[in-house]
Amino acid sequence: MKNNVISQKQNMRNLKFREFSVLTVLGAIIIVLSIATPTFSTPLNLINVVRQTVEISIMAIGMTFVIVSAEIDLSVGSIFGATAMLAALLIKTGTEPTLAFFASISMGCGIGLLNGVLSTKARMPAFIVTLGTMQLFRSVAYGISNGQSVSAFPESVLNSWVFKMGSSIGNIPVQVIIMAVMFAVAHIIMSKTKFGFDTYATGGNKRAAQLGGINTDRIKIITFVINGALCAFAGMISISYLKSVPTTAGGGREMDIIAAVILGGTALMGGKGTILGTLIGATIMSVIRNGMVLLAVPAFWQSGFIGVVIILAVLLDTWITRSSKGR
Repeated sequence: MKNNVISQKQNMRNLKFREFSVLTVLGAIIIVLSIATPTFSTPLNLINVVRQTVEISIMAIGMTFVIVSAEIDLSVGSIFGATAMLAALLIKTGTEPTLAFFASISMGCGIGLLNGVLSTKARMPAFIVTLGTMQLFRSVAYGISNGQSVSAFPESVLNSWVFKMGSSIGNIPVQVIIMAVMFAVAHIIMSKTKFGFDTYATGGNKRAAQLGGINTDRIKIITFVINGALCAFAGMISISYLKSVPTTAGGGREMDIIAAVILGGTALMGGKGTILGTLIGATIMSVIRNGMVLLAVPAFWQSGFIGVVIILAVLLDTWITRSSKGR
């Protein structure tokens, strides 16, 4: 017991060091971009950066739950696209936005449940399962829309609370307030509740968690369901702001989400990570994306740079893990 307490304290110190380091990196990136392109630090662009952070951050919350439980979900971008497309088509055909919203969230939960059950009960690697569902639900998004983007919603629905999520209160975007609330709730769940403790225990040592009476399969399934629901919610945020859903919605998002979570200090092997770290990591990804656009970096190099960021994040995680074990 004493060794476990010492190990837990050491992990917390490592996470705080990681968060401080990543926050320092974020500050350095902001300074460099502000010098390289004056447009970056303008109020309008900073608001755009914050808006871009919202969707990545909300999806990254769900991915944090999954990775902390020692699983991974590659289907997040396809969940985002398929659920957003479903909601957009329902609204377009006259369905009340509130019903479309809950249909979208339900679909996200269903996909998460499918991923979780196949990964736990069927004993299939989550990497393979979610790689398959990533392709499947990307096809669903194309199929239900006949390969066409959805936009031009009826004026009668634009005053719905669903679309109000894309508005602003003064200079503060409503979705930023929603994101802040969701991070606060997620932080409380992960740090103050039995479910959060069980999630860390499941990812840290599955066998020990089972011996301690934790239903690890149930925990993993719930994390996948939470992840699916949050991906769908992020899709609704996108609809409320853009008032449209392209057929490519969510494409490639999985790399940004995973990079954000790992950058924030969540260990790929599970058992370690914080919601605050995820927020910092998501902000870094949004700032990098925005900066590359302002600097006119070609799209193919942007993807390559994100790949480099992922590799460096994993290397840092490996170094910290080895250093902590060496003590």
